[in-house]
Amino acid sequence: MSKAMSVALAEKKSAAVSKPSASVEKLEEEQYKPIEWPLVRRLLGWYYPHRWQYTLGLSVAAVHVLAEMAGPSFMQHIINYVTEYLGGAMLPGDQSVAIRHVMWVTLLWAGVYAVSMILQRWTIIIAINAGEKVQFALRRAVFAHLQLLSMSYYDKHKLGRIIGRCTSDINALREVSVWGIHQVVMNAMMILVAAGFLLWTDWRLFLSVAWLAPVLFFANHYYRVTLGTRWQEVREGFSRVSTNLAENITGTRVVTAFNRQESNLSTFNTLQVGNTDNNLKVARLNGFYQPLLELVRFIGRVIILTFGGYLVVTGAIGENKGVGAVVASFLYWDWFMNPIIAFGAFYNQLMGAMAGGERVFDLLDTKPDVTDLTDARPLPRIVGRVQFQDVVFGYDPERPVLHGVSFEAQPGQTIALVGATGSGKSSIISLIARFYQPQQGKVLVDGHDIRHVTGESLHRQMGLVLQQNYLFTGTVMENIRYAKPGAGVEEVNAAARDLGTYDAIMGLKNGFDSEVGERGASMSLGQRQIICFTRAYLADPRIFMLDEATSAVDTATELLIQNSLEKLLAGRTTFVVAHRLSTIMKADCILVIEAGKILERGTHSELLAQAGKYAHLYEQFSKHGAE
Repeated sequence: MSKAMSVALAEKKSAAVSKPSASVEKLEEEQYKPIEWPLVRRLLGWYYPHRWQYTLGLSVAAVHVLAEMAGPSFMQHIINYVTEYLGGAMLPGDQSVAIRHVMWVTLLWAGVYAVSMILQRWTIIIAINAGEKVQFALRRAVFAHLQLLSMSYYDKHKLGRIIGRCTSDINALREVSVWGIHQVVMNAMMILVAAGFLLWTDWRLFLSVAWLAPVLFFANHYYRVTLGTRWQEVREGFSRVSTNLAENITGTRVVTAFNRQESNLSTFNTLQVGNTDNNLKVARLNGFYQPLLELVRFIGRVIILTFGGYLVVTGAIGENKGVGAVVASFLYWDWFMNPIIAFGAFYNQLMGAMAGGERVFDLLDTKPDVTDLTDARPLPRIVGRVQFQDVVFGYDPERPVLHGVSFEAQPGQTIALVGATGSGKSSIISLIARFYQPQQGKVLVDGHDIRHVTGESLHRQMGLVLQQNYLFTGTVMENIRYAKPGAGVEEVNAAARDLGTYDAIMGLKNGFDSEVGERGASMSLGQRQIICFTRAYLADPRIFMLDEATSAVDTATELLIQNSLEKLLAGRTTFVVAHRLSTIMKADCILVIEAGKILERGTHSELLAQAGKYAHLYEQFSKHGAE
């Protein structure tokens, strides 16, 4: 994006575009489907650049888990050894030997456990490092994609929903990005290893609990499918809450002015109730599934102890295995069930993450309406001739805003656009800036169809100042240099002096070092406009657009700006949209727009002589003291 047009994008306002209806939002909510493998595969694609780090983490984790799972075998050996001694199989004089043997086995067990703890520490470090890299890449990709999306996307989507994609939806992926692969691989390995150890310890004890596997499978399947739907509802409910919160914070002045606090609180509480209900549905599902898993674990424990006790009493288990085999089988059953229960909690995280991931990928899949064509070429240095040839345009193609608009602006001319609100003036500005593309007709700059030139080369030579000016958190100097980051302090000062805004800026508390506050909250409307004009002037555009740029400015500030405009507009093709006729009387050509068509065109004096629409508007403004 060019330096000059970054100003335009920062200040772009929604132009005569209706907000999405409730039915459109409902459709957006219902377009998501239960979790599918393509979504998981796509998320895995983000892990691929860090595959060696994930592989290292899994390898370390595997050794850690296997070392930890050796515990029951050590315990079985100690129990059987002690049982053999107590049973009289050893001579009384062998007591010291037995004690030393048990101590050495215990020390060996402690050593293995210590190694396991060290490896666990490195597993945590490696896994978090890899997961955070994935999160970083996702945030960067989403932010970069938002910079590429057309203005129509921001017109159709609420601020809260967009912010939700960048914050809560990506954050929902964090636990899966960090521990997802680890959970799946390690838990699956623990289940298989525990089942193998259980089978190796005693095949009869293994078969006594094997019938519980189908129960776990069907319970898990039901839980996974149902939870996926519930989490979609949770994410949507939270998105609605975030959207409402963002709107109320952004419009807090309007809320206060119209005393809407109570009614807005009621609406917010209604959304909160829906959000809470959605979370409770998930909680109720978990409240059924998790106890069911614990019940299965308990049943398995009872079976192993009861059946194992029977085998020991009857002597069927064998002297070489004894009571230790029953204890080891009991512990291995816990090792088998622990990852299954962990999978239940992981599914809960996974469904939340997949719901968020689905939204993130939906945003990343959104194609800009306005992009450089494959044959687009850089626009050379322009002189500023702009032509509209039978342009038809509508934000909704079925409802055109402009109907066959044609005109030509010669280099260096000032073209004023006059008309009622919603007549199409700002739409013309947006088409020149290539925020949108016309459905029919052409917009030419120096004879080049702007659809066939690169956006960067076009925007670099354009500038735009709007009524809804925007300042970024920082100082006045930083905001002015936003249009030209490489500009030095002296260059900024020189631009302000040339424009005539230097004294006004130096009159601020700290001059160019004054903090503008969030969105320019520390500045008055007039001060914000002065900063925006200086910023645009520093960019030195060839085509300049002022969209009602002085309608929110006090008289003294307007006089300051009017005195600076001649310098600002000199040698540039300029388009001026204004309700104050005093700002356009000196225009080379005035286009009177009505219902998306050019009703009249000419100079101020020519249009007055025609005694038409413009003359009527001028008379009204004169009568009410607009001049």
